[in-house]
Amino acid sequence: MKNKVGVIGDLDSIIGFRALGMTVMACEEKNRANEILKQWQEDCYSIIFITEPLARELGEENMEEWRNTWLPSLVIIPSAKEDPCLGRDTLRTAVRRATGIDLLSHI
Repeated sequence: MKNKVGVIGDLDSIIGFRALGMTVMACEEKNRANEILKQWQEDCYSIIFITEPLARELGEENMEEWRNTWLPSLVIIPSAKEDPCLGRDTLRTAVRRATGIDLLSHI
């Protein structure tokens, strides 16, 4: 079985991923993003990268539901349009949970 990888968010941030063979879907609206995520889940995508602004648009509760699914794995990536903070904070929280230490406090 071939593992599928998708990227969703604003076009400027995600277009480069197409050159790596990933499925790229430009989207900046919550309802459309949910449709795409559900379709990709049905199509057995393994990993989906989502830009920070779109993750914020989807909301913390919705993102938490996706984080708790086995597949696909949702990974927040920075947007080309703004400074990263949500992805950094998510990574920091995950590392703190895994190690019990705030190893990324300096970033």
